[in-house]
Amino acid sequence: MIAGTVCWGAFLPVYLFYFHSDSIVPDLKNTVYLGILSLFCTVGLYVMFAEVLKKIPAFTVNLTYNLEPVYAIIMAFLFFGESKEVNLSFYIGLIFIIASVVLQTVISIKKTK
Repeated sequence: MIAGTVCWGAFLPVYLFYFHSDSIVPDLKNTVYLGILSLFCTVGLYVMFAEVLKKIPAFTVNLTYNLEPVYAIIMAFLFFGESKEVNLSFYIGLIFIIASVVLQTVISIKKTK
């Protein structure tokens, strides 16, 4: 984390030179949204990850846990209307990813019975 902070601190002036921003600190509304997103997509998912490990194999659970960016994208679509720049191929890929997770879960549950 220290390396990321140092690199971002060194890169920030260059970024702000090319992409000017009025403020680099989020306002209250965006801070609340970031808090909600972190609670549900990170903390909540980690708690469910630990509980589900008791019933489903680790590979399947880890596959689902690594889909956190997909969950965040879906939440951005639903709550923030951020679906303007995606096309049909994105949705097809999303369906394939979700189908693979569901099928892997079903197969692993059948093997444990």
